[in-house]
Amino acid sequence: MKKVALFDFDETLVRENSLSYLFKFLLGNKPLFLFLLPILLDYRLYIGQVKAVIKQRLYKRALNGQNPQYIYQAGRDTASKLSKIDQVVERMICLDRQGVEVWIITASPQSFIQGIVDELQWPVKRVIGTLLESHNGKLNGLIGEECQLQEKVRRFNTVVAKEALRCNILESYGNLPVDIPMLNLAHTKFYVENARLSLFQGDK
Repeated sequence: MKKVALFDFDETLVRENSLSYLFKFLLGNKPLFLFLLPILLDYRLYIGQVKAVIKQRLYKRALNGQNPQYIYQAGRDTASKLSKIDQVVERMICLDRQGVEVWIITASPQSFIQGIVDELQWPVKRVIGTLLESHNGKLNGLIGEECQLQEKVRRFNTVVAKEALRCNILESYGNLPVDIPMLNLAHTKFYVENARLSLFQGDK
């Protein structure tokens, strides 16, 4: 049976939300809020869907027409700009040395985080993240279901079922409360808050 440890990425392995670096890489140094002015007319802003509307707008502006491989390169370029949370990274490396496979499950685009991981040469066996839609070999600015909350669990289970894997999930690492569904997959659970690692023993 495969021994596995699950890690969130943003604000778990690194201090930042890496997605902002992807948008800046693709859109340049122009303040991101300038790309958001048209959404002031979007009714969803006024029914509690602010984050979703902002992300969809920036994804559309940044990704439409891009070569999918360019997103991976954006990750490699971003890697040096991120601040690692040493305690969590050291734990990740320790688990790998013990023969435990490290999987990252993230809401950020899968190919972008894969580029970061490869550039940092982290011992990560698999990255599962939000998938970007394409048409005729170019990204169309749309994304699949964002890999967060229960979707992280669904995507993990889909991979396991598709590849007929038998996994013993020893540990999981993430943020509260958004990663609780993923954390609950593991025997031992940890959460990261203000770059500090703590044992998670129940709902918070």
